[in-house]
Amino acid sequence: MAVKNPYDTMPRSKHIVVDTDACGGCLTCELACACRHFDGLCDRELSAIHIDADMLDYRFDYMVCKQCKTASCVAACPKQAIGFDEKTGARYIDKEKCVKCGACVRACPFAKEAHPPIRKIEKYGEKFIVKCDLCHGHEDGPYCIQVCPKGAISLK
Repeated sequence: MAVKNPYDTMPRSKHIVVDTDACGGCLTCELACACRHFDGLCDRELSAIHIDADMLDYRFDYMVCKQCKTASCVAACPKQAIGFDEKTGARYIDKEKCVKCGACVRACPFAKEAHPPIRKIEKYGEKFIVKCDLCHGHEDGPYCIQVCPKGAISLK
């Protein structure tokens, strides 16, 4: 029997966009993201969104999962632990299935970035795979959008 190609079933997904001209560099989005996804661990390293704040020149850049149309992280997962949110199309990690092997991280074409959009972290005596899932499982949608005091974050 042929193995089903995961690219054939990937629904379209929106992704997080940050208006870097409107961003104030407060990093509220980072802390809110980590707190929501990791049971109150408000640690910027565990955030799926990263704001690179150059406060000297007041310039900002960001990195967050692009929810790729043909997500190599999905195809690379040996446990099929990355699924698709039926409502949003977002690629999310099923924490029950994930063995934190890092295959998804190695498969990401953006993994070589200074702040990769999907990464494996060892901290607090645990391993974490961090990736934006557009707040999968939360009816109110991406928390970073809700908490941004400047309204600089949106879905595209």
